[in-house]
Amino acid sequence: MSTILIVCSPIDEPTRYAYAYWKRYALYAASLGHKIIFLRNVDLPLFEQTIIKYNPSLVILNGHGGRKGVEINKHVILGVSDYDPELGLKIYGSNTHLMAGRLVYLATCNTGKELAFRLIDSGAIAVAAFKEPFIFLSQEAVSNPLNDETAKPYFISLMQLPIHLAEGKTFGESARITRKAFQYYRDLAEQNGDELAAKYFHYDGINLIVLGDTWAKLWNGGKPSSLQFQPPLPQA
Repeated sequence: MSTILIVCSPIDEPTRYAYAYWKRYALYAASLGHKIIFLRNVDLPLFEQTIIKYNPSLVILNGHGGRKGVEINKHVILGVSDYDPELGLKIYGSNTHLMAGRLVYLATCNTGKELAFRLIDSGAIAVAAFKEPFIFLSQEAVSNPLNDETAKPYFISLMQLPIHLAEGKTFGESARITRKAFQYYRDLAEQNGDELAAKYFHYDGINLIVLGDTWAKLWNGGKPSSLQFQPPLPQA
């Protein structure tokens, strides 16, 4: 089994939704025997100390992303030294070397523009990220994000990559299933006449990039997940 590090802090509405889904994913991955480290109240020293102490095979970051870095809990915890126009701040140090030898999922906006490539240059085995903002639709005044049926398909799609990695599939196959999930919900929205939802499913799916060794695996073995994308996937 492997060690999986998840970093997500519910500081606003988008991250509140993400946090609920990553907590659910953490329980499932742990049920497979993986060791889960979940950081909520994180800063840069804690993030770096956790990487060194637990040496995770898979690192999942979900926060606010720019082309140069990832901001979680109002701290840039991973990035390269430069001004980040999306985050609107100057990053004063680079720590991309921390991802060397790991699988990385940047479940954030914009990090596929540059940061994902920098991680590969620094030795990450494989990286998935989004080139543009990750956009989802939601209902108003839903206390539990898991009960928001409008938002659910976006997050189910988003989470396919780590779900299938936890079950033993390759990085490339897990990413392919993720794209197929976005495409399925796009087509379903189009059939239902919901053009706005279809637009964002398509947008999110085409902005997912995958770099590095697509044959890399987190481990071998697994069982189906209740979070797994359920509708039959068309053959590639």
